[in-house]
Amino acid sequence: MATVYLHIGAPKTATSTLQHVLAKSFQRLLKNGVLYPRTVGHGSAHHTLVCDLLKAHRGHIMPDIWYGNIPRGETWSLLQSEIEHHEAAIHSVILSSELFFGQVHELEAILKDVANRLVRHDVRVVVYLRRQDELYSSFYNQDVKGIRQWSSSAYRFYQTHQMFEYGYHSVMKIWSDVFGKENLIIRPFEPGQWPHGSIVQDFCDSLGMASLQGSAVENSESLGMIQLYVKRCLNKVGFAKPLNEEILRILYKICPEEPAKGCLYIHKRLYMKYRDQWLQDNLSLSNEYLGQAELFSQPIPNADELQMYELNRYNTALYIRNMFDIFKQGRYRKHRQLFSKATLLVLAEQNLWNALAAHERPELLEWATAID
Repeated sequence: MATVYLHIGAPKTATSTLQHVLAKSFQRLLKNGVLYPRTVGHGSAHHTLVCDLLKAHRGHIMPDIWYGNIPRGETWSLLQSEIEHHEAAIHSVILSSELFFGQVHELEAILKDVANRLVRHDVRVVVYLRRQDELYSSFYNQDVKGIRQWSSSAYRFYQTHQMFEYGYHSVMKIWSDVFGKENLIIRPFEPGQWPHGSIVQDFCDSLGMASLQGSAVENSESLGMIQLYVKRCLNKVGFAKPLNEEILRILYKICPEEPAKGCLYIHKRLYMKYRDQWLQDNLSLSNEYLGQAELFSQPIPNADELQMYELNRYNTALYIRNMFDIFKQGRYRKHRQLFSKATLLVLAEQNLWNALAAHERPELLEWATAID
C-alpha cells in the first residue's frame, strides 16, 4: 500500500506555495510514483477533506467557497477511488491542507477517523512550524485583511482563535498519540535552515522525493498600520466576503502604505507572558520530538526589540481626507456607503473630526445613511 503523507501546514508557513507547486507537478509526480490527488482539490489544496470531517464531528458546515464543485460529504470516498485508480503505479500519496493544523476541538476523534479511513496505508504527518511571535503577528494581520474579516483586537484574536488554545507541543502530542511519534516530520519555517533557502527543496528532501521546481515563497504582504485599522473598521461595518479583494484594492488606492513588519499588537507585559509560554513550549517540543535539538535558530525577541503598533494621527487624518476627496469625485461609488460608515468609526474612535471641514461632515453622514 502507498504511504500517505499528510501535510498539515501550519498556517502562515507557505502552504499555498507548496500546494501550487505540487498541483502544477501532478504529471511529473505521478511518473515518479507520487499521487497529489485532484478529485478532492478545490484550487491546489485538499481543504474539502477537513471540511467534511468538521461537519461529521462538530456539526460545523463550511462555506461553499471551500468546496467549489466538489460534492459535500463525498470527499473521502472520492479520494479512495482516486488512490485505487492509480494504485499499481504509486508508492506515495500527498494530501495537503493547513486546515488540519487549525483544529483542536474534537481533534482526537477527527484524527482517529482519518486513521481509520487510511487504515490500509502507512501515514506520515508533515508539519512546518513558524516561530510563535511571527505566527501571531502575521496571522492576526492576515485575518483582518482576508475573507475571515476579523474586526476585533489582537488580544481577543489570540484568546478566541482555537489554533492558539494549545501550544505546539500539545498539538503534536495529539497527532503523535494517533499516528505515532516516529511518523511525525517536524520542520522549521526558517529559510536559513532550508537547502538553498527553498521550502520546496526542503519539503522534497523531507519526504525523500525527487526535487521539484518551485518559485520563491509567496509573500502575502501584511497591511500597514493605518490600513489594518481602517480594514478592521470596514469589517465591523460588514460586507460580502466575495468583495474582499475589491475592497482591499480601493483601500490601497486611498491609503498607500508600507506593510507592517514584526509589529507588537498587544502591550509589552502581555507579550512577555506569552513569550515565556512559547519558550517553554519549544523546550518541551525539542525534548520530546527533536532529540533536544532546537527547532528555531532565531530566538523569540523581547518586547523591547519589536515595534509597537500605533496609529500616526497625521497619516490617519490624511486617509480621511483622501477618502472624502476620492468619493467626492464620484469614484468607486458603489462602495461609498461602506467606506463612509467605516470612516465615521475612524473619526469617532480617534477623535479626528477636524480632518474634515465643518461643512463636509454632513455630506459624509449623508453618504453613510443614503438609501440606494
